[in-house]
Amino acid sequence: MSADPEAAGEVLDAAEGLLVSYGLRRWSMDDVADRAGVGRTSVYRLFESRDALVHAVLARELRRTFSAIEAVAALHDDLEDKVVEAGLVALAALRGSIVERLLHSDPATFLPFLTTGAGPLLAIARQQLLAGASSVGLDLDPSIAEIAARLGLSFVLTRDTQFPLEDGVLARAALHRVVRPLLRSVAAG
Repeated sequence: MSADPEAAGEVLDAAEGLLVSYGLRRWSMDDVADRAGVGRTSVYRLFESRDALVHAVLARELRRTFSAIEAVAALHDDLEDKVVEAGLVALAALRGSIVERLLHSDPATFLPFLTTGAGPLLAIARQQLLAGASSVGLDLDPSIAEIAARLGLSFVLTRDTQFPLEDGVLARAALHRVVRPLLRSVAAG
């Protein structure tokens, strides 16, 4: 990506708007350029391909989710509460997300971005999980961060679950039951 963050932001905003409005299939890099108010060449200087641009939009959404997670975790003193509330924010972020919209509007076209092409997104999630754990004094094994990132991806891919996603009180209680023994295990080393 180019060193011009303002232009990159405008291009990402334009692509995000097109993804929300039209899904994956019904727009081009020319449409992105028009919407962003830049030339087509500028878009390609910032993002080498349409797929790279879609990945960048998804990565930005993921980073925004982790920012929201960090903000809610900072409101709590107890580690278990931090993790549970962070989990609830992450689950809530799925509702209305670009990812959820694309899974409904263009599942066959979009799934490769979350399966065979998910490596960069998993890397971001792993890195954010390790940084978050470190910020609260927890020495998290990278393999646990990997498992947590992949577990999060499974909730993105498959919303049919026994987990009480739609009831905040039940979801909070369920997360406490799951998180408590995991944190004990991680702390024990």
